Amino acid sequence: MVVISHRLRAAVIAGVTLGCLYSAATHAQKSPLGDQDNGGLNGSLSRSDLEKLGGGHGASGASLTPAKAKEQSAKLLATLQLSCEISAAQLVVSGSRRIDGKETPVRVFEVACAQGLGYLLETQGATTPVAISCLTAEEARAADVAKGKEPGFFCKLPENHDVYAAVASLIASGTGGAQCMVQRLQWLGRSDSAHSEYSEVACEGGKGYVLGTALPGSQAKVTVTSCGDAARQGVRCRLTDSGPAENEPTLDTLKEVLAPHVSCKIDPIRLVGQEEHLKRYVVEYHCADQPAAGIAFVPLPGNTNPYESIDCAAGAIRGIACLKAPAGP
Repeated sequence: MVVISHRLRAAVIAGVTLGCLYSAATHAQKSPLGDQDNGGLNGSLSRSDLEKLGGGHGASGASLTPAKAKEQSAKLLATLQLSCEISAAQLVVSGSRRIDGKETPVRVFEVACAQGLGYLLETQGATTPVAISCLTAEEARAADVAKGKEPGFFCKLPENHDVYAAVASLIASGTGGAQCMVQRLQWLGRSDSAHSEYSEVACEGGKGYVLGTALPGSQAKVTVTSCGDAARQGVRCRLTDSGPAENEPTLDTLKEVLAPHVSCKIDPIRLVGQEEHLKRYVVEYHCADQPAAGIAFVPLPGNTNPYESIDCAAGAIRGIACLKAPAGP
């Protein structure tokens, strides 16, 4: 069944409504990553925890062979159910800190994944290890630098060093090739129901996106939404001026795009909505000299998905009803 956004106001990010994202963004405004530590992310390792570990009692520099670091990191990834083909790993620091009132031995590993973003992993004695992504760590580092603070722990392996390039790659994959020279990142919030966290990405030239990535331990898919689409649902990007919500295309514009596919004079035409995933505009159209109506899935310029046309009977099966009665003979 084709799912259409009603008046383009119920757009969905890969199955997660922007209403959930809006709730997440509201939460982030109350506890922004740059103002407080990052400890609220489903029990994940916080920046302050890492800082305490780095300078706390019993802390010591890393001393472990790369092979051993890979071996131990692989066990932690398996425990956390994190999908990562390790390309490199290192022990960042080891020591102890107080957890639930008890002095607990801890170790922090950094891992780079052959595909996707890497992680910082922390052991906490006999309890379940915790993790944050290198993206989250980079956002915390950038927030510290912006405030003139000494940054806490962040990913330093050569494979993880260029987080911006990894984010640009995710955006290109999620948009069908859109280019983004990343300038800034900022954490927006999280959605427990979607098992994802969201970041705003500011690109060179003024473009911006909301990037959704899986919370550690989740298999949620990466989602990419333009700041314009996000603004349409009340989630405003803060690093870029997304301006007002993008306007719906005019009927004249849709007629112009539809005309090469239809061998008749189109009159009238009605906008039904927009597909959630393929982003084609769905219209009901009539030919001035023919009684039958049709439904077209129209990709606007820049959308590489194919044009498609069906009759009203097929549309009804797919959940799209023709509203205007066909013209009489």
